[in-house]
Amino acid sequence: MNAAHERSVMVVGDRFEEFLTHPGTIGVSAMLEFLRIGAGDGPPKITVGQGLTGEQLAELDKFAETGRCVLSTQDHVPQPVERAVTHKVYEKNVLIGDLERVGEGRYRTPLVLDERVEVLEDHLTGLHIPAVTLLEAARQTWTAVTERYLIEPEPKSRFVISHVNSTFLNFVFPIPAQLEYRLRSKEKGPVGHVIAFTVEIQQTGRIAARFEAEIRVIPERFAEKQEAMAARQTLRDETTPRVPTGV
Repeated sequence: MNAAHERSVMVVGDRFEEFLTHPGTIGVSAMLEFLRIGAGDGPPKITVGQGLTGEQLAELDKFAETGRCVLSTQDHVPQPVERAVTHKVYEKNVLIGDLERVGEGRYRTPLVLDERVEVLEDHLTGLHIPAVTLLEAARQTWTAVTERYLIEPEPKSRFVISHVNSTFLNFVFPIPAQLEYRLRSKEKGPVGHVIAFTVEIQQTGRIAARFEAEIRVIPERFAEKQEAMAARQTLRDETTPRVPTGV
């Protein structure tokens, strides 16, 4: 661990075992144990990567605040944003940090990946973060931006995806990354709004993935009626005897 005092060491979740074979990395459990013991000649210089739980992030933040460790590239230890704006029930499934407005219709948030997240706990191959996890992070980003900046809290709304076009340009590894949202258009529809936007995932100054999407924001009471009607129609279609074709 003495090398941690000379240069930054990357702290990542314990389950990224293959990534942890690379020099300059350490699992979060080992780092927290090191900080609790207080061994070494001085505070280690660390960079917070991906895979840490909310509790681990909070403990690491306390060590940083008290000078037990030094953050190398971040201003603070990233924390997950509140669950409500991402439409998630459990904090472990929140994949983004707090939002920052960086321009007209532009917002940025760090990727804050808990290794226990539902879209990762049973899917981890190789060194990189799977595409399905990145798509969920993008969905949480556009959901949080819409909830916080683009619509009123009342009446309650439902978000319906019209389309998503995904482009994957580079692997995303369990090191710091951020998502940037750019609003392309927001139009009033017959019921609610239609919002088009782009979300990019960036790492080490490069665009790793891009999601171009459009959603319809519909008042909850109308969305519930539409969904119920569609469910009944689908059930009728499935249970109605079909006349064989070509007879």
